[in-house]
Amino acid sequence: MTNQFARSTPCRGFADVSPLTGSEWVAQQLPGDTLTKAFNAMFATYAAPDPRHQDGNQVVFLAGDDESAKAPFTQLLTEFGFAPIDLGALREGGALRQLGGPLSDKHFLFQG
Repeated sequence: MTNQFARSTPCRGFADVSPLTGSEWVAQQLPGDTLTKAFNAMFATYAAPDPRHQDGNQVVFLAGDDESAKAPFTQLLTEFGFAPIDLGALREGGALRQLGGPLSDKHFLFQG
């Protein structure tokens, strides 16, 4: 989980890490490590209970630059009962989920 808050207590403002997304910036701080972004904008009240609902499974969006690292993470999410949706690389997918992105603070159930 990563969000580029300028202050964490209270959570206010955005730290400008342009031209990177927040996820890309975090990945740069961890050379040699692999970052998969997920759960960042999901409220704990949605993540804590059983993700399997009568009407579908709670969607978890994820993004990352290493496909081989995302595969086992995706499998683990599925085993936990979530419906993982891969948004692609940190640049594109991370931007969709980071603070202010079009999928930020949105919660979905997968019905399929």
